[in-house]
Amino acid sequence: MLKKLVLALIALTFFNCKNNPNQNIQTEGLNRHEKWVFDINYFEKEFLNNAKTYTETSKDSCLVLLNSLKKNIDNLTDFQIRLELSKCVVLADNAHTEIVVPLLSQIPLRLYRFSDGLRVIRTDSMNAAYLGSKLLKINDLEIPKIEEKLFPYLSGIENWKRFKIRDCMLAPELLHALDLNKSKDSLKVTLLKDRDTVHLKLAAQKSNKDRYWFESWANLYPIDSKENKWQFLKKQSSNLPLYLKRAEEGVFYDFNTTEKIAYFQINSFWDKCPNFKERVDTFNTKLKSKKDYDVVIDLRFYTGGNYAYAKKLATQPPKIINSDKKIYLVVSEKTYSAGIVTAARVKHFAKDKIVIVGEEVGDRLKFWAESVACVLPHSNIRAYNSMEEHDWKDNSKSIFRTHYPNFFHGVAAKNLNLDQEIQLSIEDYLQDKDPIMEWILKHK
Repeated sequence: MLKKLVLALIALTFFNCKNNPNQNIQTEGLNRHEKWVFDINYFEKEFLNNAKTYTETSKDSCLVLLNSLKKNIDNLTDFQIRLELSKCVVLADNAHTEIVVPLLSQIPLRLYRFSDGLRVIRTDSMNAAYLGSKLLKINDLEIPKIEEKLFPYLSGIENWKRFKIRDCMLAPELLHALDLNKSKDSLKVTLLKDRDTVHLKLAAQKSNKDRYWFESWANLYPIDSKENKWQFLKKQSSNLPLYLKRAEEGVFYDFNTTEKIAYFQINSFWDKCPNFKERVDTFNTKLKSKKDYDVVIDLRFYTGGNYAYAKKLATQPPKIINSDKKIYLVVSEKTYSAGIVTAARVKHFAKDKIVIVGEEVGDRLKFWAESVACVLPHSNIRAYNSMEEHDWKDNSKSIFRTHYPNFFHGVAAKNLNLDQEIQLSIEDYLQDKDPIMEWILKHK
């Protein structure tokens, strides 16, 4: 009876949090200034006052920004006002509480952060000569300075911001709004090509063939290059390593009989997999005949989703494999949200079998998620407010706070500290090597 009461209270809380009060608001007859004042006041009332993760100090700072913003409306563009509201949301200090940067035209370079910095891994045909070049500056500002200017407008910890920022910094309109670029339509960049420093001015382009920003890692391998006229640093005929070879599947596994490695990857294309749960079950079933295998669970590109699909990937392998075998957990700055949840559960159930390799993950183990959109009536800006807590550090719970599935599946992972930090170098990438798997094979 008590359990039913608890579940009822959780469900009621969950339902109430999802209701959006933005209904039947009269918006006619107001000028631009009045509309923005209305939206800012609405933001304060419906977003800020309902937000879960502001401290008293950060909420006061947010109110100061909002009051200043209302006084300065006529001196700012609509985009600049949007950015100031983003700055307010960032003060909530939670990655899932955010105003998403809109899809903007970018210059035709796409980047990946290797161990030595940002490299161009995809371009349009006209700029293919710059593939592999290192990005040094944007408008004479070095990359750390650009990051410093953009970070206050992006939610999350520094690791996650460093992942998100790669597309933002190539959008002239965004940099123009922040007084970092004179033009809305073009951008000056400085590249290091081999040993030569190259200065370019490139026009922004819209692209209907772009990935979502959280899938931008997939530019590491070429797809549809003939159709969309993009050029990739990696060639179609390249002998891709396992972590990229089948990445388009989203969820896949492989058994290396020579090295006795059972490999399972989840990435941000997980929703393309029509049988996620069944694939996990099949993997576990096959693993039962290979108890002398070590297991690699690769979450380096798992940017989030539904953690329920991978529950048995955490609980079953430690029970199946022999006591002297290891579970190698691969993570990175792109491991986020459900990726972090899955990683935390893998570590918890693997116990002393666990070895964590790669890069620091993209968020804290204690975070808020399950966001609800607060839509500002005139600008239609969507501010996402996280309503439910995840605590994968200590597994603390509260009826009126905790994401309700965590009452059944929550664990205290304590941390996801790396046993071995490994970053991908441009040299390893070009040679079709995976330094993480090489390290695992050497130390297993």
